[in-house]
Amino acid sequence: MIEQPSLVEMASAEIKKLIVAGALSPGERIFEPRLAEQLGISRPPLREALRALAAQDILTQTPRRGYHVVELSDVDVDEIYSFRAALERMALDLLVPQLPDLSLSDLEDTVKAMWLAADEGDEAGVVIANRAFHEELVALAGHRRLLRSYRSLMDQMQLCMSRNLRTEAQTVGDLAAGCRRHDVLVEALRSGDRARIDAAVKAHGERTYLPPDGEGP
Repeated sequence: MIEQPSLVEMASAEIKKLIVAGALSPGERIFEPRLAEQLGISRPPLREALRALAAQDILTQTPRRGYHVVELSDVDVDEIYSFRAALERMALDLLVPQLPDLSLSDLEDTVKAMWLAADEGDEAGVVIANRAFHEELVALAGHRRLLRSYRSLMDQMQLCMSRNLRTEAQTVGDLAAGCRRHDVLVEALRSGDRARIDAAVKAHGERTYLPPDGEGP
């Protein structure tokens, strides 16, 4: 049987989309009545969703002030990026020897979805496809605990990714830049050449965090 997502899960997913799209900004306070009306749900499942997102470090909760979208510090960003790089290196160590027997069709389809979103100027769609691509890549390694840790990190990583893509689009006017990086990475994976794969991952994954308005990271 296929389980339907609960109201809490659906609300959590919608709130993440609002954050990725920039409709909820870093540091912004969550007004529960307004958000419940916007999502078309009652307050109890919304509160459960907010608690779940706080446990994932996407929201913060303070007494008498409610929930706010997390604001990432320099240390947060450095830790997120460095931990992501370590997990992806482990995934590649497990994945590369299996490449001759693996299908990359899911990765290819996700890059196509990313290009479609970029062509439509859909920043949130690009971020969502970006996350899907990297989760699919790590999933190919066949290590359940690694994938679980990676998915948890990616909930926080999206705060960086959405900021990066919005800043990149504003400064160079090119959402397609991220799509091209993923094309290069898929081509490298198809080759099976570890040196080429490592170079593509390095070029893609070690980009610096792009702060808003030209400020330092």
